[in-house]
Amino acid sequence: MSVPIADRAAAAAARTVEAGSARIFSAWTMGAPVPQAGDRRCEGVADLAGRRARVSHVLFFTERLTVEFLADHGHDQPGEPTEMIFDGGRAHVRTAGRWTSLPPDDPDGARGPNDPLWPLDALFGARDDVAEVGPETVRGVATIRCRLTVDLARADAALPAGVSVPAGPYRALRRMPAEVWLDADGRARRVAVSTEPAAAAGEQTWAITELWDFGIAVDITLPGPDGA
Repeated sequence: MSVPIADRAAAAAARTVEAGSARIFSAWTMGAPVPQAGDRRCEGVADLAGRRARVSHVLFFTERLTVEFLADHGHDQPGEPTEMIFDGGRAHVRTAGRWTSLPPDDPDGARGPNDPLWPLDALFGARDDVAEVGPETVRGVATIRCRLTVDLARADAALPAGVSVPAGPYRALRRMPAEVWLDADGRARRVAVSTEPAAAAGEQTWAITELWDFGIAVDITLPGPDGA
């Protein structure tokens, strides 16, 4: 007997973390939950079990906005991306060959909404209002696209470190628009969560995470106290 789609969506975040590691892509979009060229924020690898990700990160929000900003200031080239390590509730950025820790400095704390794995944390709050959109392919893998809402209070209760929330009325944060693309093993290949839950349809900002190559070898070494 096939598992109901609502049950598959509810289990997707945990099943994805159980894979241990993956390659990761993060994007922000306006209006639609599917990333297009220029929406990329960062890309790299994730230690899902260890709550860490090491990524190459663009300068401002997305590649498109970075290029536009630099062009407005007389630069023809987008420049080199920045390397970042996200470690639970803290982040490290590499500039001029050295690492700097960004506040808040709490590896055991909740991930912030800027963390590329935050949409996966939000998915732990999947509600049972799941609607199947249809089959789609994500990075060459067949998936079922689903539309649902997530309850960040439920996600917070499910995660030992809790979950951070974007700005918005509390009532809206308990029913945030989301979409998830599930593979045949019930893992999330793409997760999109609206970070402006009170915005009108078509005007929402979406935080998107894509995951692939599950189970790859990942070793994310944290910077030393001297920034090396």
